[in-house]
Amino acid sequence: MNALAGLKGRRVLVLGLGAFGGGSGCARALARLGAEVTVTDLRPPEQLREALQELDGLPVRYALGGHSEELFAAAELVVVNPAVPNDSPWLAVARRCGCTLTTDLNLALAAARDVPAFAVTGTHGKSTCVALARHLLGGSGARVTLAGNLGGSILDSVAGLGRSGRLVLELSSFQTERLELPVPAASSTPAASGGWPAVAAVTSLSADHLDRHGSVEAYHAAKRRLLAFQGAEDLAVLPLDLPDRRSWAEAARGQVLWLSPGPLPSGQEGYCVASGQVVERLNGRERTLFALSAAPFQEPYRLPSLLAAVAGARGLGLPAEEVAARLRSFQGLPHRMEQLPAPRGLAYIDNGVATHPEPTVAALEHLGTSVVLVAGGKDKHLPLDELAAASRGCRRLHLFGSGGERLARLCRQQGLEPTLHAGCSAAVAAALADAQPGDAVLFSPSFSSYDEFRNFRDRALVFRESCRRMLADAQSSVGDTSTATY
Repeated sequence: MNALAGLKGRRVLVLGLGAFGGGSGCARALARLGAEVTVTDLRPPEQLREALQELDGLPVRYALGGHSEELFAAAELVVVNPAVPNDSPWLAVARRCGCTLTTDLNLALAAARDVPAFAVTGTHGKSTCVALARHLLGGSGARVTLAGNLGGSILDSVAGLGRSGRLVLELSSFQTERLELPVPAASSTPAASGGWPAVAAVTSLSADHLDRHGSVEAYHAAKRRLLAFQGAEDLAVLPLDLPDRRSWAEAARGQVLWLSPGPLPSGQEGYCVASGQVVERLNGRERTLFALSAAPFQEPYRLPSLLAAVAGARGLGLPAEEVAARLRSFQGLPHRMEQLPAPRGLAYIDNGVATHPEPTVAALEHLGTSVVLVAGGKDKHLPLDELAAASRGCRRLHLFGSGGERLARLCRQQGLEPTLHAGCSAAVAAALADAQPGDAVLFSPSFSSYDEFRNFRDRALVFRESCRRMLADAQSSVGDTSTATY
């Protein structure tokens, strides 16, 4: 991290610890670099125990339970957590105090700009894409670092990562909208003086986070910033059905590779599915990489993640002949249509990553009938018409939270009879008790978790633990240890 040697002795304020360890990890990395670190968060210490434990023994000062202007007046550099909105009055205070504003991502790029990177954004499918890309690249013998929106600090993750390594990043719109590429020093390597990232990919794009960005256009523009710093030798990997794909293609500074669940149109290069095979078309040449049946998932709505991961791994040097063999051992990520152990005749499905209606619509279309749906949370004020229509195929609906209330109103207009509960735990318990042989209990919240929980993972754990207890009760009541994992 020689590029960050200038941080030694500088007064750095970390603004917000976040919900996934990014703030604490960044503070840890900064302290190890010799910065004089102060952490401030609006939450009191008792709500931050886990994050604070990660900083035990490090020379870090704390100002918890609120911010103060004195903190900013004393700071030279402020590291802004992605969750801090652009209209936060504290950012105005920081600017008024003459502080330089930066982010964990931008600091990480200053340290690891010359590391070949595959960076992924999108509304859905990002985590699966980067996890699969990391897996595909992992057999090369090089160090492959996976970081970003999955959790933790990117700056902390890239410590010691050199040009022989590979960096795979999942980036949210909160991260890409503040992306700034550091100007390379005169002594930089040729790679560092080019563009970044070497491969940028978008998995999907629809409306989300409108409470933060204000409009769909602003949200898409924040995502599109990922392409702003690429060079002519870099790759932009884009779905063929991307909304306003012309503006994306025009924003790309390097070669555009398209992703398609069907054959690619003539003259376009990229990755597609044709006749049940995943096909690569580059430089006018086509080759079959593997049969779709050999992929770890084949659902149509997940194909962009599969194809983008393959494109990213190939773009970072994975030989084509090694793709198929490495696919076979990929295990997938939790909370993404994950089949949990269930009593015989039932299916328990954890799709807790769904904080938006679209993944739930896709899941319902995939599962068909006999679904008991658990959905709800904090309303993000996104369109719900498609989710209400898709819910007509469910046998029962158990809803909660402000989002569940709005969805319930729409469902009743369609003649459905959803049950509204006081909270997530009550909805889960009722759904599991309601399940009959042949049912699939689908936990796919479709709304934000921040009304009751720190993050979507904590909310999904409520479902998982309830399923575990229900299975144990079923086994003890009949003396049968048989289970089904669908």
